[in-house]
Amino acid sequence: MKKDEILASLRALEEGTTSLRDTVSDLKGTVVFSEAVKSEGQRLSRLWFEGLDAVLTGFGIDEATVEKYRPLFAKLLNLSLKSSWRATYVRVLTETLRDYKDDLVAPVMRFAGEPKFSKDLDKILQDATEEESEYLVEALGCAERGYLRASVVLGWSAAVDRMHRIVEKLGFAEFNKKSAEMKGKKGGRYGKFNKAFNVGSLTELRATVFDNDLLWVLEYWGLIDANQHERLQLCFTMRNNSAHPGEAPITPENLASFYSDIRQIVFRNKKFQL
Repeated sequence: MKKDEILASLRALEEGTTSLRDTVSDLKGTVVFSEAVKSEGQRLSRLWFEGLDAVLTGFGIDEATVEKYRPLFAKLLNLSLKSSWRATYVRVLTETLRDYKDDLVAPVMRFAGEPKFSKDLDKILQDATEEESEYLVEALGCAERGYLRASVVLGWSAAVDRMHRIVEKLGFAEFNKKSAEMKGKKGGRYGKFNKAFNVGSLTELRATVFDNDLLWVLEYWGLIDANQHERLQLCFTMRNNSAHPGEAPITPENLASFYSDIRQIVFRNKKFQL
């Protein structure tokens, strides 16, 4: 997302939150039953979590400040999913607005330059094939718009495609042989690996070999070392966290680390050149 888009979203969120607080304050009774109020609370919460939460640290706002607002919008969402106390609504909305301009709007207005999380990510395209670039251009587009989880999923797909292609280049028979050798190990680092593969095509490789197992075979084969394996395993874990529901956030810093690792360990690795 661009700076102007972030500011527009922040201002829209502030205006909506102010309007909702005024509406709730004017309601009669102690409990909010209004479906319109609930719907608006859910809409504002989604605007925060889907459009702003993951991108603000890229525009000069520290993680502690983002963390200050995260539970407030989570609370608003919870209130909006059921009939809730009017006073609680007003308290949460008032607390959200208290330092909003100083905490969120002013730092983005002062921020100059490119967002931190997208500044150097496109360098990975320098090392990608045309086919891989199709994944990566879409992945970087997701990052620019703040969809960091989607970016990780697509970026990992491109990295795994390169790994698959190098197995195809070096030979499926050799891949099968390495997996069988590793299965035969009785102790040491590879002693717990218990799979021997028999793939004969790229389609079979993609369909039958899990990414975690692929990394083990690549290490045993000597295409990556133990440290590189560990770093790629962290990237794979981030991919899994991104693809499934959970509360672990993907931050701009996470994204930068992810793309740095797959670029250096996979796309720029001399052993992975096609």
